[in-house]
Amino acid sequence: MKGTARAAGHDLYANEGTDVPGRGQAIVGTGIAMGLPHNTNGRIAPRSSRAVKHRLTINAGVIDSDYRGEVNLVLANLGDKPYRVEKGDRIAQLIIETIDNRALQEVTQFDETERGDQGFGSSNTTMDQKVKGREAKPNMDINEISARPFGQFYRRGETPGILRSHEVDNEILLEAINISTELAIKTKRTTKSRT
Repeated sequence: MKGTARAAGHDLYANEGTDVPGRGQAIVGTGIAMGLPHNTNGRIAPRSSRAVKHRLTINAGVIDSDYRGEVNLVLANLGDKPYRVEKGDRIAQLIIETIDNRALQEVTQFDETERGDQGFGSSNTTMDQKVKGREAKPNMDINEISARPFGQFYRRGETPGILRSHEVDNEILLEAINISTELAIKTKRTTKSRT
């Protein structure tokens, strides 16, 4: 059910009463299952009114087209006070999206772009000027990483960082590197070498 004719999302309702602790989360059942068309997925998005008034959001939010079980929501409370969800409350919205199911291809280099490898904050006005004056790195090795080790690093919830690989006895070992820590170490080394 949509709130208005042009609304992007379909409203999702709680099928049970649940307490969501402050700074915690709870799984809330919706009592519905669905069969989404091939090449689509259902994205669970928070309701803006609950996000603004009660600091409630959604953790985990993709329903694959081949999933046939009940749609359960991970409702996260970013506030300090517990929140009570009552049966029948509108708690989230479902947005059906088209996805690209083409197979991914491993490459050894990217095409050059104006932005290059500039990440966080690089698309604002002041950063754009810096990026234009900097050459993009044309060659970048892309190493394959299986889903399991990547998922282990991703689910840690640490500060965003990078993965560095080392080959030891024909085995690839992965190491999580915190970008800010790495930069601090390099800066400290540079400072010491100047003194």
